[in-house]
Amino acid sequence: MTFPATATGQATRPFPETLIGDLAAEIAEHGYSLTRQQDALAVALPVGRIEAKVSGNDFEVLIAATDVGKIHEMREALLHLLDHAAPQLSDRMSWRGDLPSGIFPPNFRTARFISRERISPNFLRLTLRCEVASGLRGGGMHFRLAIPPKDRAPVWPRLDAGGRTVWPKGEDALHRPAYTFVEIDPDEGRFSFDLYLHEGGLATTWAMSARPGEEVGVAGPGGGDLPPGDFLLIAGDETALPAIRRILECSPAGRRGRVFVELGDPADRIEIAAPAGMQVTWLTRGEGPGLWDEVLAVPFPGADESRFVWIAAERDVARKARLHFRDGLGVPLEQTYISAYWTK
Repeated sequence: MTFPATATGQATRPFPETLIGDLAAEIAEHGYSLTRQQDALAVALPVGRIEAKVSGNDFEVLIAATDVGKIHEMREALLHLLDHAAPQLSDRMSWRGDLPSGIFPPNFRTARFISRERISPNFLRLTLRCEVASGLRGGGMHFRLAIPPKDRAPVWPRLDAGGRTVWPKGEDALHRPAYTFVEIDPDEGRFSFDLYLHEGGLATTWAMSARPGEEVGVAGPGGGDLPPGDFLLIAGDETALPAIRRILECSPAGRRGRVFVELGDPADRIEIAAPAGMQVTWLTRGEGPGLWDEVLAVPFPGADESRFVWIAAERDVARKARLHFRDGLGVPLEQTYISAYWTK
């Protein structure tokens, strides 16, 4: 597939001899599928492609995507992984091509609080006004809030001379939790999402005290693509419930599979519009079989069938899932989404 927007980056030695291998390990650890040669790698995504290679004394990167905004998002993700694989190398890279310009990152906008509604004992539904809400409809079902420190004027992220996002630090640092869209209404210029209440959490404190018109930042959308597959195995706890609901509501009518949702409070159960062939099982933490036990008991289709496993829960459950599905059953990365949403 040919993509209309491209950008290239380059840096000259010194960098580790193991750079490509180290970068490949970081990419795989974050759940992306890649192809690898000795001195090169490539990552194919629905919205673009990243190629990286070592050629003589140079490290070279090519990013191709559907638009400049996606170029920016993909480059930000790559540079974040590169900072782990080869610290400070990203600061020495020079870039050319279809790069963002202006003051704010292309995937950042501001929004204003409208209302909150308690939809269950531990969930709030929040509605925000955003003049460019139409830009939130494509590119993933997740986004990040950017909540300014209380009683301080907000300082929003900006682009540096190289087009990379610079987030405020210190007393101006923004709290950036991730959420799943419930509804986006571009005609009314607003969107809504559900927030799980964590006692003492910064996002919970903001959500309970926000006043109409109060300003926050919104980064995204990004990540959390709707999973493919005729058979879908889903498992998660309350932190993943908004994403699970969105996946099921957007699933084709003929999809089949199993869904397990583990809650600390059974009163948080909500109606979910799922295809007839998707069996939803609600679990209460500490009562009966646990989330991982239920997942293990499901016969997972073989490699010749259209299948996908989607699991988002506590870190230990995610670790077991990776070992079981990827190492034990040999399910390839492109047929899995396994993420640790929180840690005990």
